[in-house]
Amino acid sequence: MSIGREAHVNVLLLADRNLASLERICATAGITHQQYVALFRLCLADDPDAGVPIGSVADGLLNRASDVTRLVDRLERGGFAERLPNPTDRRSVLVRATESGRRAFAAVTPQLQEFHRHQWAGLSADELRTLSHLLVKALWAGA
Repeated sequence: MSIGREAHVNVLLLADRNLASLERICATAGITHQQYVALFRLCLADDPDAGVPIGSVADGLLNRASDVTRLVDRLERGGFAERLPNPTDRRSVLVRATESGRRAFAAVTPQLQEFHRHQWAGLSADELRTLSHLLVKALWAGA
């Protein structure tokens, strides 16, 4: 197997294993990892009470959200987010986390932080910086 193929397989295996763990952690609060990432954007907005445009939610997602509207629909059905009229643009709406969404975000965040500490415990800080640098370099190599 070529070194390029080996690196590719290892990145995919690591991503798959970690995503499964992230999903299990998020499920403890009744949300998916993608919903957590959306709540991250909503809860840590400059003014979380005012809400953010749906496009801003999409911009914060780690993967391409083909339909962020459905993601927000699911958050809304679960009671984790709500839509608000946009006072500066009648054609659009804002989204903000509800109290339930903020509680879910607050409950999951320390668990995810602990997961990340454990996830990278086998690497030194320098190795982790190098890994991050190399992944960014590989990510943008073909762009």
